[in-house]
Amino acid sequence: MSIKKRILAVAAASALGAMAAVPAMAFENEFHGNYTLKYFLDNYENGSGGTILSPSTSGATNHYVAPTTGNTTQNLRPNNYFEQRARLFYTAKANDDLKLVTGFEIDSVWGDRAQGATFRNSGAALESDAVNLETKWVYLQFKIPSTPTTVTAGVQPFKDNIKGIFADFDAAGVVTATKLDNATVVAGYFRGYDGAYSGSGVDNNITKTNVLGYQDLHIGTVAVKYALSKDANVGLDYYIYDDSRGTLSTSDIMLHTFGLYGDAKVGPVALSGFVAYQGGVLKNLSGTADSAYLNALAYNVAAKVAVGPGTLRTALLFTSGNSNNTGKHLTGWVGTAQSQNATWAGNSGTCSYNESGMMLLNRNAASQGTTTDYGIAYNTGNGTTPVNAQGMYLYTLGYDINVTPKAFVNTNLGLLWAAHTNSLKPYDKKTGLANATNFQGTEINVEAGYKMYDNLTAKIQAAYVVLGGYYNGSSTIGTAAAPHDPDNPYTARVVLSYAF
Repeated sequence: MSIKKRILAVAAASALGAMAAVPAMAFENEFHGNYTLKYFLDNYENGSGGTILSPSTSGATNHYVAPTTGNTTQNLRPNNYFEQRARLFYTAKANDDLKLVTGFEIDSVWGDRAQGATFRNSGAALESDAVNLETKWVYLQFKIPSTPTTVTAGVQPFKDNIKGIFADFDAAGVVTATKLDNATVVAGYFRGYDGAYSGSGVDNNITKTNVLGYQDLHIGTVAVKYALSKDANVGLDYYIYDDSRGTLSTSDIMLHTFGLYGDAKVGPVALSGFVAYQGGVLKNLSGTADSAYLNALAYNVAAKVAVGPGTLRTALLFTSGNSNNTGKHLTGWVGTAQSQNATWAGNSGTCSYNESGMMLLNRNAASQGTTTDYGIAYNTGNGTTPVNAQGMYLYTLGYDINVTPKAFVNTNLGLLWAAHTNSLKPYDKKTGLANATNFQGTEINVEAGYKMYDNLTAKIQAAYVVLGGYYNGSSTIGTAAAPHDPDNPYTARVVLSYAF
């Protein structure tokens, strides 16, 4: 090849390389994620999720059993198992005002299923080779030019401003956030389910039975937050929950939730709290022509302060409940729940209360497992449906201490009561009567951790619940002559957590 041709070839290759490099140079490709491995020794948790003590109804009497098939002895055999979760996030960032965010998740319990399995939360059996990559987030976020408004569109995380007790989920929707001086205005819409899809929801068992966009679950929100100062904020939220799919025995549900919340730092004390109200209607409840009207309340107050070498925390959460004679008037707080195929799943909640620090008393995603997700008051309504929500009083006290720059210890105490008595309340087999107290239990837990590296932390967690008189004599193992109480729940875990 001549020198001239070589020069031309090099020039052409350089030009092509420069052209190919322009898009790569214009974008920032961000990769991060986390991996968690947990080993459990536990008498109720079993690598799944839901209510720790499940009601077993027989006639007019309600008794409670462990939710573990085959684990129904008086002294529950302990489960011991490993579970793991990896979350992978990729962001394609054009600039500060435009980016695409994706998130993926891989969950499994060691020894579950493999070799071609297409079940979610699987793939850790011998030889692995399973299909298990879940889509968590896929959304576009951009700022509208020449405006103070940012739009987030797609499958995204959402949590209410009343600490998650109404809604804490991933869903498909559009949310706008507009910054106006000290105020931020948020408006959003989510389509939780489209009623045109029916079937089991697995693989090809989905069929369309209606026109898309009708008989759906719609969730909308408008929220205004105002910064009174650098140390004080106040906000007002509104949420609408409109389910026209016939979720509770052909019942359509329309809920309106209002929340007034605030936080402030007063000297060394950080305070936060909210008051919330729900109103609405459950149409054609249980297939009848009658409608039930809802009026429910919730409130919370929390404080934390530096004390000695650590931080002292305390909080109280109240949600109202339904009585036995609800009639056409319901007063139980409704936290959202998954309702695939219009079936309300109270043991598959999409609400939470992570402030508690509890591992077993309530659904606290911050302190529970990855696949394992159990609680005594699993839903913030403390029931299985909006009709039997008992509500709750949950008081918690905690102390966090950094022993060294790498070692820490967190301790928590919690007390739980059902706010109202209804059909969920257990019966003592000996007396044949519902127990007199609404006290469900006391939890004590501890977490000790050590940062082995900047990105790798090892932890030991342990919790024990002393069940209250609410459960006296209600174990299905007992008889009227010799009634038994359900076993006190406990859990012990060893955790490795890696973030990158």
